[in-house]
Amino acid sequence: MKTQGLADPIRGPIADVRELAGPDALLMYGAATCEDTAVTRSRLRALGVPFREIDVDLDPAARDRLSELERGRPRTPTLVFGDRALIAVEPSLQELDDLVAAAGYPVNPPVATEYHGSRASSPLPLWILPSVGGNSFSLESIKGRHPAAIFFAHDATCLACYGYAKRLAKQCEALAEAEAVPIVVVRSEPEAAAHWRQEITEDVTILADAAGAWKSAVAGALDEPPGFAALIVVDRFGAPRAGSFALEAGGLIAPAETAAWLRFLALECPEWGGEIPWFDGEGATS
Repeated sequence: MKTQGLADPIRGPIADVRELAGPDALLMYGAATCEDTAVTRSRLRALGVPFREIDVDLDPAARDRLSELERGRPRTPTLVFGDRALIAVEPSLQELDDLVAAAGYPVNPPVATEYHGSRASSPLPLWILPSVGGNSFSLESIKGRHPAAIFFAHDATCLACYGYAKRLAKQCEALAEAEAVPIVVVRSEPEAAAHWRQEITEDVTILADAAGAWKSAVAGALDEPPGFAALIVVDRFGAPRAGSFALEAGGLIAPAETAAWLRFLALECPEWGGEIPWFDGEGATS
């Protein structure tokens, strides 16, 4: 993310933004076809932050203003707080949370639910799904070796979900440090979701759950809404340990928080980290 006009997010020009809190205090230059705009819009709605949006593809004058702000390199979304007191370009969800909080908006960012008891004692329902790359995948293939961060998206046409998936992909390095596998599950046929691969690294497994069967089974096992977007952190034995569900992808926990959850759970549970043998319930160890 690039910001202008603010050295310290707590002091200085941002104080002027606090006094302007309202529908015109935050302006977003976006585009209807931009997935990063879509997930940012979704996040602002989830946080309850009022904003005004201008589609630069439909407003040539707005594109000219954005080009001026960006010194000839207009990018969406670009957020302008107050009278240009702060300009943020393509912020991550975590950065966006911090920005609107520093601007004085009373926001409560999404938090994950940590699963205990029966919900965390059994692996998620195992499903074999086709991947965008043409192979098939099941959690069974990584059982005992890798934890996973699983994003259950809406269908392949959902730009907010696509934007969220791209941001999860940016966490690949942090997830790899925890030996975790990032997985994106799209409720579409593989061919329909194939374009997601264009901007999502091969390190992310993209699965097609055309009928939404696996998503529904997982939601049922966790007693969560089946139609929501979801991010689930599972241990190396496929058991769910933390989850975030929301009507739109922007209402989920920030993708950066998944690595933090993995580190926390590894410290909490030696079996999670593979430091001691894990009993599979039948007297055997893995």
